[in-house]
Amino acid sequence: MPQPEALHAETLAHLHEVDRALASHTQWLSRLNRQLICGGTPSPDDLVEDAHLRCGLGHWLHGEGGTRLHGEPGLAALQVVHQSLHGIARHLLLAQSAGQPIAPDDYDALVAVAGRIRQLLRRLEQELMERLGAVDKLTGVWNRQAVNLRLAEEVERVQRTRQPCTICFVDLDHFARINDEHGHRVGDAVLKAVAAFFAGHLRGYDTIYRLGGEEFLLCLPTTDLDQAGNLLNRLREELAATGFPVEDRTIRLTASFGVVSLDPIFFIDETLERVERAQLIARSEGGNRVCLWRDGFNSEE
Repeated sequence: MPQPEALHAETLAHLHEVDRALASHTQWLSRLNRQLICGGTPSPDDLVEDAHLRCGLGHWLHGEGGTRLHGEPGLAALQVVHQSLHGIARHLLLAQSAGQPIAPDDYDALVAVAGRIRQLLRRLEQELMERLGAVDKLTGVWNRQAVNLRLAEEVERVQRTRQPCTICFVDLDHFARINDEHGHRVGDAVLKAVAAFFAGHLRGYDTIYRLGGEEFLLCLPTTDLDQAGNLLNRLREELAATGFPVEDRTIRLTASFGVVSLDPIFFIDETLERVERAQLIARSEGGNRVCLWRDGFNSEE
């Protein structure tokens, strides 16, 4: 029987594979959308019957990855849906090449199936993360244990793609009052609702972590500091305007946001210290604000 250390390493390796598969799927889908919108000559690999075996995700999913993950929940469905996606894409590309208009229903089907693939990959990823003990039991988002692992992957992605990435430390303002006035059961319900609020208002490729208590970390790939400031200010305003119904009352709250760029020149622990420092500045200024940390100085949004 494999030792726990070996099982942990194997699960970790599988998790890295799923993450790379998701990135490959996103890149292929972006290229396909550009082709459908802008036109041009489609890739020959997207026009053949076995196109689902020729993309990066397909190489992994229907090859060694599928073999290694055989028996994992949702894997068989993922393979079927992935093949269906390429069938729809081939149909649309052939129609475009023949000068025919793309039917809205056909494009909607493409979007729906692509979303289902992302959902299934995320579910597989969560299954693996849960085995590593990296999922927060209360809210269902990643926990502190997952932070270093996932941010290390993002650092590598920043280095490889030269695309920016920002992270945000979120602290719920005066959260202790909720526990003191309404009890910890209400406080826990609010934390779950806030995590769901973040998930519903951020993009599908952003990542949410609960660091503990009322502290969260958000990872925003392909987003520079100014873009993150705009996005997070909208999130801050929407959070402040939202009432969370819990039992027989409605809870309203605000949050302080500290934001830094994920820079490969810093160790992850250093980056976490900088983003927490930015959040503390936002909180010290009264809360309900976003503080952007720019190489040693800060600006408020």
